[in-house]
Amino acid sequence: MNRRGKLFKKYDLLLVIVIVVGFFVFYSTRSREGQSIEVFVEGKLFMQITKPGTYELHDGDKYLMKVVFNGQKVHVEDSNCPLKICERTGNVGPGGTIICVPNKVLIKFRTNVDTAVDVMTW
Repeated sequence: MNRRGKLFKKYDLLLVIVIVVGFFVFYSTRSREGQSIEVFVEGKLFMQITKPGTYELHDGDKYLMKVVFNGQKVHVEDSNCPLKICERTGNVGPGGTIICVPNKVLIKFRTNVDTAVDVMTW
């Protein structure tokens, strides 16, 4: 049987699969490095979150909100503010911000990856 006519040989296909899987493993682990959530209350750094989980924010005895970080996105699950705009903001990714004006809370999603956008307005 003549094998010259085949486009890919068995080892060529195996090499392509290894390269593609290696790329996805490298990219998925690289994109999570250096990601953290910074929570500011009244302009002061209150908490820095680096591990996925659910975190409750309290200012003294006063409950402020519940923040959920899944490793790639962050959102506010519950808040004591009247309009719940911070909850409606939804999931925020790298470079995004959640603001709760009544509680004076700012949640920033930090990453070491440089983005081309310096400022966002809406």
